[in-house]
Amino acid sequence: MKFHITTLFVLFGTVLSTSFSFANQTSVTNTISQAQSTQQSVEKSLNIQHSQSSENKWTEWGLTQTEWLRYEELKKGSRGIWSPNLDPLTMLGVEARNDKERQHYAELLAKKEYQRVEKEFAFQIAYNKAFEKLYPNQLPFRMDEFGQTNVAVNRVIYFTRTDCTSCVDDLKRLQDYAQRYPIDIYVVDSMQNDDTIRNWALKNNIDIAKVRSRQITLNHDSGYWLKYAKGKMPAAFQIKGDGEWQLLTY
Repeated sequence: MKFHITTLFVLFGTVLSTSFSFANQTSVTNTISQAQSTQQSVEKSLNIQHSQSSENKWTEWGLTQTEWLRYEELKKGSRGIWSPNLDPLTMLGVEARNDKERQHYAELLAKKEYQRVEKEFAFQIAYNKAFEKLYPNQLPFRMDEFGQTNVAVNRVIYFTRTDCTSCVDDLKRLQDYAQRYPIDIYVVDSMQNDDTIRNWALKNNIDIAKVRSRQITLNHDSGYWLKYAKGKMPAAFQIKGDGEWQLLTY
């Protein structure tokens, strides 16, 4: 009888051990399966994101995938060595295989540049408005070559209107005359509309690089024109060391 009981315990223990081992293996298998599934999901998501990111690269420039691949190949060649910082449109245009391609990329670049300049003008105009709001009745300032703040002195103040035809040539003469001095342009009929000033600046080919460096500022008029120009249009002044607005002839 003792033998039978011992045998039963051994058999029971073996069954439990086998069951536990099987359950353990099943659990491990499930864990591995879940991990593999998660990894596949992550990889799939990353592939989708990479695909979307790559597509955004060429669509952002108005290109097709084929054109973008050609641009990537050009970067690996001599053009990429000679001009490594060229944007995609310029590189493709410079390396165009025929006149039709060259014209196509030239038009795309012209549109892209126009959009870029529009955005930069918009930001600079917003900055000028913020400056005027925070520091009313003060003219903008810039840093001189020694890093010292040069407040208003020697700045050229120019008043114009969007419908002033004589102002177009006059502004060109002024810029030629006052190359060494910063110019603050006030559009007196802007009605505080930023788009009006931005469109005027684009139409008159204002140098965005000079706007970025604040060599030229674009502003809504807040009463300076009536106070100093007395209704004359166009009108230009230069601020002297004593703060006096001196009428400028050029």
